[in-house]
Amino acid sequence: MISNFLFHRVSPERDKLWDPMDVKLFEKCIKYISTKYSVELFEDLVSSGNISKRNKVATIMFDDGYKDNIEFAKPILDKYNVKASFYVVTDCIDRNLPTWTHVLEYSFQNTDVSDLLMDFNFLPKEFRITEIKTHSERINYVSKLKPYLKTISHEDRSKVLKRVTDTYKDVKLPKLMMNWDDLRQLKAEGHYIGSHTKYHNMLGTMSEKNDVREELHLSALRIEEMLGYFPLTISYPVGSFNDTTKKISKELGYKIGLAVKQNIYNPSAEDLFEVSRIELYNEPWLKTKLRITNTLEKIKSLIKYK
Repeated sequence: MISNFLFHRVSPERDKLWDPMDVKLFEKCIKYISTKYSVELFEDLVSSGNISKRNKVATIMFDDGYKDNIEFAKPILDKYNVKASFYVVTDCIDRNLPTWTHVLEYSFQNTDVSDLLMDFNFLPKEFRITEIKTHSERINYVSKLKPYLKTISHEDRSKVLKRVTDTYKDVKLPKLMMNWDDLRQLKAEGHYIGSHTKYHNMLGTMSEKNDVREELHLSALRIEEMLGYFPLTISYPVGSFNDTTKKISKELGYKIGLAVKQNIYNPSAEDLFEVSRIELYNEPWLKTKLRITNTLEKIKSLIKYK
């Protein structure tokens, strides 16, 4: 049984819509995990060939490739002698632009434009609007829109995202991502760099196989070009995948596919192309500890089937 712990941003800055994990909480997590588990790279565990025989093992993983990973998280990893895997969106690294999920929220938080024509027939009535007048109304709107967008097709989602960015042209997007020199440094220090696709599109919602293949293949080729190896691992953006995703990943040469699932990974019973991970958030320590020990999911299961 392997506990794969997933992080995204680690920063002292706060965000109303997607709050990075506070640096002090991150250190508590790493200190606790490194005390209770043997912390290793998931890629090393798979390559060793005896992954099913390991117990009380944990891995540390980061999705997206944010600069704060190297600014705030790495010094703590160094302090506790922990190696981590970083799964990067290669186009975001190349252009120093955040993922679409962050762009969406940041745009609504920072625009001064009131007009927004959301006249798409595939949207529920509550999202079909022509304007949003105040900042608080924009925050409320996007906090509901973002989770809904994760449930629809890639094609429809792309139309909405384009409308938002075309309308909110007054927003200057922040420079938040690592660069290839940062990733080379992490690699040189024993961390692993894997793929999180090229554009961070939700693979399980994409109808065109060629688009899925492009997301997976171009990302891997870019990592190979910049870091010298074809990555073993694909981390599915937003945990979205299906049988087609898995099939194409295998065909291209990936050996591992990472989901989320909020559960401990059992290598004896689970597919290596839908590996469970436990995502940790900026929450009170008690709740975070319950997630780490998987107690929170056990409680939820008991309540669900009671």
